[in-house]
Amino acid sequence: MVRDATDGELQAVFETLDSETKTALRRLAENDPALLRETLSDLGYLGADSESVETAENREAIEVTPAQERLGELLTSMGSPRSTTQIIDLIGEQHPSFFEEYQSAKHRPWMSNQLNALVDAGELGRYRDGRTVLYTPSIADAIRNWALKNDFFVEDLTARHVGRIASDTEMPRSAVREGLQELQE
Repeated sequence: MVRDATDGELQAVFETLDSETKTALRRLAENDPALLRETLSDLGYLGADSESVETAENREAIEVTPAQERLGELLTSMGSPRSTTQIIDLIGEQHPSFFEEYQSAKHRPWMSNQLNALVDAGELGRYRDGRTVLYTPSIADAIRNWALKNDFFVEDLTARHVGRIASDTEMPRSAVREGLQELQE
């Protein structure tokens, strides 16, 4: 059973740190406590279920537009990971009415912006294969593919990898955390 540390215990541990680490930790705690909490969670020092209210509110703050919502629905059955250009081609073949409703969807920059917004909202997975960005309807699949491309076994991935995966894939940490949990089930 984990117990709360007393102020004296915290002070004693804090005093064992070098001055640069103390200063950095103090500044982080003062300036961005949500980031400190998220980092501690990513490293496994806080349980995934101990998310702060502020972190949960930040994650819920991203709303998708009707076009993005419809695009997300169309992509749920796209199968294997695809690039932006492949997604445009797929939608043109299987869902031409989407182009009638959203004429800009034929253009790569517009589509790329919509796909990235879905990734930012935690609705779509993304990873890189060389210089190509690939999207997948499952964040867990994006993590699985990221692991393959980076010489990791999926079963070896832990909460300590969340930061690196989020950084490499530019997916939100909360989505990566949830995708990892899905892979570990």
